[in-house]
Amino acid sequence: MAQIVLLAFGAAVFPTLLACVAILISRPNPRPLLIAFYAGAVIASVTSGVIVLSLFNSGNTALGSTTSDPHPAFSIVTGIAALALAWLMASSRGKARLDALREKRAARKPPKEEAEQGPSWAERHLNDASARVAFVVGAAINLPGPFYLLALGDISTGNYSTLQEAGLILLFNAIMFLLLEVPLVGYLVSPDTTADRVSALSRWLNDNGLRVMGILVGIVGLSLLAQGIAAL
Repeated sequence: MAQIVLLAFGAAVFPTLLACVAILISRPNPRPLLIAFYAGAVIASVTSGVIVLSLFNSGNTALGSTTSDPHPAFSIVTGIAALALAWLMASSRGKARLDALREKRAARKPPKEEAEQGPSWAERHLNDASARVAFVVGAAINLPGPFYLLALGDISTGNYSTLQEAGLILLFNAIMFLLLEVPLVGYLVSPDTTADRVSALSRWLNDNGLRVMGILVGIVGLSLLAQGIAAL
């Protein structure tokens, strides 16, 4: 279960989500927009999580593991891969290599494509959004990502009851949406202060989010590696 919680915190480091919250808070009367965005995000994420988990359970496999215990070799290989990815994300040298790859890709793009770069699809659609649009955008950007899929794999191989599986999905989503839940509650209590803090946190997360995710990925990788070695 500890690994599922770690994966949830990894999934919570989502700069686009916080950028969307910052845009919504800056709008006149943002409360219904924030609530609609949160509702869309949670409904889409929980529903898709239940569907993916049922597919894992019905096929008796989840990310290379049986329904009883993960294969040791799979845990070891996945752990090593996670540690390598963590190094790329969290270390200065790894970040430099990623930046070099981005610059190389950008250099190969046509000038027109470079000029079109800017706010994400979600951010563009939220600038003048209604509650209905905010709901749709919240749902669209919160379909299961890699952290969520790994957590669903762990749930599937954990011999949990149906009720426990449902509880773990809800727990994962409660943690994953902290960057949306905390500003939402904060806005209801103190709108002006929350707007300033969300903007500052959004800037910090854009600068440091990759490193934070790398640290969390590294912890998960160490856990997987230890599990695999212990199971040999």
